[in-house]
Amino acid sequence: MRTAKWAVKGIVDDFTECDCCGRRGLKRTVALMPLDAEGNEDGTAEDVVYYGTSCAAAVLGWTQGKVAAAASAAQADRDQRDDYARRTISIYAPVEFAPVRDRARVYYGRNPGQRATGVKASDEVARLLAEARATLADTTTGPPRPAGIEDFHRYVIIFASDRRIHLVRRVPEDEERRLEQATAARRRAEQIRGTVLVVAALSAEAARDVSYADDLTREWNTKTWQAAHA
Repeated sequence: MRTAKWAVKGIVDDFTECDCCGRRGLKRTVALMPLDAEGNEDGTAEDVVYYGTSCAAAVLGWTQGKVAAAASAAQADRDQRDDYARRTISIYAPVEFAPVRDRARVYYGRNPGQRATGVKASDEVARLLAEARATLADTTTGPPRPAGIEDFHRYVIIFASDRRIHLVRRVPEDEERRLEQATAARRRAEQIRGTVLVVAALSAEAARDVSYADDLTREWNTKTWQAAHA
């Protein structure tokens, strides 16, 4: 049985030349990570090669259809990890340098089962942020993704009367459009007997997490946004 020497990491649009045959102008390439003799990944993002689907199929001993399916699945997994990282940073980065008591309240509020286990909230917050930032800094299938508080954007959240999120929209940079959006949001909230909240986050999905967080988390979210854009 043939032993694979490569792991499929995803689909790449930024590299349009095949590292195997040199063909240029490809619409996309497949990112391949080398494996050691035991089948474990043997390298970092710098060791990844980018092959066209036909060359990738040849070195893997697969059909091009199987290569494309594996690359799509790997990229979907990567996108999910990126999304989790954005949510983690959006929640915990604002309290990274907050007083220890506030960090503990935020962390244990989201992880109540660890309160009496000896797990230190400050250590866990630091670990989670380091892992999330490393995820977004990985360049295996694309350039680094924004990961700092300075990269946060504001989102307006409209809640329905049952506290379900009715609408999430990114707040425009232009002041006139921002005022128009705020007026429209208040009007819509009145129509559905809901409420309006504005939070800062790395993505719309992360903004949903922040909007449902406790008051202290949202308080630090507002503080750090204001400090970053003073």
